[in-house]
Amino acid sequence: MDNKEYEKILNTRLHGVSLVRKELVDISKRIIGDSLYMEDLFFTSAIDRSIALLDGLSSMLQSRNLTCAGILLRSQLDNCMRVFAAFIAENRKNFIKNFMEGKKISQMKDNHGNKMTDVNLRKRLSEYDNQLDVVYQNSSGYVHLSNKAFFQSTTIPEGEKNAFELKIGLPIKEKANPILLECLDAFMHYVKLQNVFLNKVAISKQTIES
Repeated sequence: MDNKEYEKILNTRLHGVSLVRKELVDISKRIIGDSLYMEDLFFTSAIDRSIALLDGLSSMLQSRNLTCAGILLRSQLDNCMRVFAAFIAENRKNFIKNFMEGKKISQMKDNHGNKMTDVNLRKRLSEYDNQLDVVYQNSSGYVHLSNKAFFQSTTIPEGEKNAFELKIGLPIKEKANPILLECLDAFMHYVKLQNVFLNKVAISKQTIES
């Protein structure tokens, strides 16, 4: 896939991104409703963060910055897991209170009595998405210095066996274009999974106020 084809496909998909962004804003309005509760502030802050990440991802995909796109995907996974944490917390009211006071979610317990570490949250959220752990591990390779950085900065010239080229500070090769689009697809998938839980909050809020 050359860059021209990539840009054409990306521009088409960015229209879908704008629709999901609008959906996130609409969900936040439904959660706020006519009265504001402490838990509303938790969920709307998560929504605002997803929108910021989504805007950032759009820019990074347009500039073909795979490293930053991968980091943003990993951040959205974190967001999704922490929204989910509110649903499996031992006590949601205490969970929200502790969160607002700055306590780490990893130090709080779920409804099974286990601390909600990333490992535990991934395990339990995997019940809703069996690819989550794989995506988490792959995207973590962009957050931390890993062999992904090596493969992005080196290429083997065609027809050569004992040589390689270093690419420092230059645009990534066109062979990375499908990976960039996969990154967008994965990001959108985990926004939509997050929205499954957020919509439950919005529906509950509307029921209370009706």
